[in-house]
Amino acid sequence: MAAQDPRIEEILASLDIIKKKLPNGELEIIKNSIQSLSEDQRSIKEDLEYFKKRLFNPDDGVIVRINKNTDSILRNEDAVEDLPDLRNKVDNLEKWKDGVSKALWIVYTSLVGIIISLIFAALNLK
Repeated sequence: MAAQDPRIEEILASLDIIKKKLPNGELEIIKNSIQSLSEDQRSIKEDLEYFKKRLFNPDDGVIVRINKNTDSILRNEDAVEDLPDLRNKVDNLEKWKDGVSKALWIVYTSLVGIIISLIFAALNLK
């Protein structure tokens, strides 16, 4: 398996030369360790690229989501500041509605009373 980094290839080539001169099995272990480190390095590089994409993606990256959440929090804080004023306006409207409703009941009752008195007056004239 060939390594991507030229320094690692150089080290492996040097180890092959040493291995030919010194036939013990320790050099094979070192070579395998270097190859394993190279594979681990590639794996770490792939993971870093994945995390970079997840972090900096302009459509749905983590930074974009954090900015959206911050904007939402700021808008909600503005709405919370306006809440007492809105509650006061709603209370005033409810009081006005209750007053108008009472006045309309008085008008309807008076109107019904006038109509009934007109009906009795019309019956008494006959």
